Amino acid sequence: MLAMYRIALLAILTAWIPQIQAQTVLEPTKIVRLHGEIGKNGPIPIVKSLDLAQQGHLLALGGDDHIIRLWNVRERKFVAQLHEHKEAVRGLAFSPDDSRLVTVAQDGQIHIWDTQDGRRLHSIPEPVRGMRRIMFQPNSSRFAVCGFDQNVRIYDAVTYQLIATFPAHGTNNEAVAYSHDGSLLAVGGRTGIVRIWNTADYRHLTDIAGDGRRVRAMAFSPDDSLLATGGEGPFIMLWNPQDGALVRVFSERPGKTFSLTFCGSDVLASGESDNMARLWDPSTGEQTAILSGHTGTVSTMRYVSRIQMLVTGSFDASIRFWTLAQPSLLQATAPTVLALPAAPPEWTEPLVFPPGVSALVSENPILYGVPIGDAN
Repeated sequence: MLAMYRIALLAILTAWIPQIQAQTVLEPTKIVRLHGEIGKNGPIPIVKSLDLAQQGHLLALGGDDHIIRLWNVRERKFVAQLHEHKEAVRGLAFSPDDSRLVTVAQDGQIHIWDTQDGRRLHSIPEPVRGMRRIMFQPNSSRFAVCGFDQNVRIYDAVTYQLIATFPAHGTNNEAVAYSHDGSLLAVGGRTGIVRIWNTADYRHLTDIAGDGRRVRAMAFSPDDSLLATGGEGPFIMLWNPQDGALVRVFSERPGKTFSLTFCGSDVLASGESDNMARLWDPSTGEQTAILSGHTGTVSTMRYVSRIQMLVTGSFDASIRFWTLAQPSLLQATAPTVLALPAAPPEWTEPLVFPPGVSALVSENPILYGVPIGDAN
């Protein structure tokens, strides 16, 4: 049945996709470059994952050099490095209340950190290596992890208990998304099929067949009426997450999709393997802007709704901040490169904070002089 669905889907895609219009090209507002610290022949700090605390004050970065970096966006500087992982850090996420940071890596370890002082609170050894993605359920201490095996696992970041285990469609899963109301969980990967569950009882609701190619990224729309998927195939697609019906196909683009996030209800951002991030109109499937400047795959991104700021991370070992101001979207000022020391301070447990900094958590976070408020 799924094979027949895919054949029919591929037959109509080329007739359905809209024509690509002339693009607005955006330049980043700020750039932060990372520096290698393991050695010339060791892993470099290509960015595979990032997350922004809900208060907007703290940005966490993970990548191939095994290090988790914490960037204070108010002070514009790194405040900590966490070194417990032995292999590439593939995923990380702040808890909804910002009290915890959970990180997963190729080494099969799940580490839970205290964001007040940087202490490692607990470690969960997974039964298989290759943890790829993590996401917290909104307004909950529970989080979902997936990776190289078939199982999706739900843990509690406070009690450290395993809550549930259930199978995805296949092995090597690298995309996970919760709906904003927390009622749905979607996971996808190598088989190209996205499986969706009801989080009340983890009952399997539906499978989305897609085009049969690996799914690398997913995102729910702010009202949870749409699920965007992208990956190895040439198209980004929008689906109805309740019944798996295809809603819209986006314009074909040259790269593979590695990251997706909604920037409000009327903009979808994608990170691609051709070193570009793109903005799309979900109502038409047309590209509206190209975010140029990265020199490596745009592997991860996060959107801050209050100030319309998009943060992107890349295989080029940099993160970039983009102001998506309406209606023009275009920033007139030239990007500023924030130069960092070659070796940021390496802190061990417990963290010793520099003068004037009493904790990683700030009561009134400021990003470049603009109050952030909550993050989307």
